[in-house]
Amino acid sequence: MEERNNVFAYRLMNARKIRCLSQRDLCDRLNGLVSTNAIAKYETGKMLPSSTVLIAIADALDMGLDYFFRPFTITIDPDAWEFRKKSVLGAKKVEAIKQMVAVEIEKYAEIEDVLGCTKPFSLDYKDMAVDTEEDARAVAIRVRDDLKLGRDAISFPIELLENQGIRIVEIDADEKFYGTCIMAGSVPVIVINKKMIPERKRFTLFHELGHLVMNISNPTKQEKLCNVFANEVLIPSDVFVSMMGHSRRDISLLELRSIQIEYGISIEALMTKANQLNIITESRFQGFYKKMNKFPEFRAEVKRSVYKYDEHSNRFNRLVYKALASELISFSKAASLLDLPIDEVRKELNLL
Repeated sequence: MEERNNVFAYRLMNARKIRCLSQRDLCDRLNGLVSTNAIAKYETGKMLPSSTVLIAIADALDMGLDYFFRPFTITIDPDAWEFRKKSVLGAKKVEAIKQMVAVEIEKYAEIEDVLGCTKPFSLDYKDMAVDTEEDARAVAIRVRDDLKLGRDAISFPIELLENQGIRIVEIDADEKFYGTCIMAGSVPVIVINKKMIPERKRFTLFHELGHLVMNISNPTKQEKLCNVFANEVLIPSDVFVSMMGHSRRDISLLELRSIQIEYGISIEALMTKANQLNIITESRFQGFYKKMNKFPEFRAEVKRSVYKYDEHSNRFNRLVYKALASELISFSKAASLLDLPIDEVRKELNLL
């Protein structure tokens, strides 16, 4: 009974944090059905709610009933999280993201265990110290070579990384949150905001991959070097130079737009690359940003998404439906994992 209470206590606390609610906020959502004192006792494992209250809590937090009694299977070091915009997001939103991701990782691990299909992660470039932009580009080319990507555009980066044993978790989060990464035990996880445009998602995926695989000795250089790494993975420098030339005074938006369409990399990232490779001068690069700040219409055009593919992770859903079709899990279990009504799961299964 004590173990059951403790699981419920932690699950309730975590669910409340996911919804960015205080104990008083939850009490208000329950319309005074229970007091804040009772909620505090639930969260310390001193007592369990009645079935009526439990259903009301689940509805108020928009969580399935089974969530509250699901055993914890994954332990994540709370100090291992890295949020580069922590101060902008605020403590409550950061904690909500942590808890949302923990839930998704648990479900991912559970379905992989059912199917016995855990993919090992083998990308590791810690043997090379990364201190400069050239170092970061060199690691990026090693990644491309190891994944046999040649110099072509990367069509489906999420699927590419998932096939390398990286779990990609997409969440609905504040627009100020782009992404983060963490090791859940021996499993690498990249978290991205599903609301982002494709170009932003693609860049964020490889930026976070840089954090996972590169040995950056100077912490103050991490963000910049991971940006350089992401840029190079998306479009290698030799390809970019062959398209743009070694030195340019002016570059047309239409010219960069064609590269954006083919390689799925933003105009801003392309201009940054042109500056870093000395194709354009620092003065010309700064002029580009001054023009963006001065003319809203130009800024909107620069930031416009034109990439043809929207990036989404489908592996987890595929695994759940595979387990369901193989009769390894029940419809109710599949519905719980997918956070969908059972009727919708039955409809989506669509056995042939």
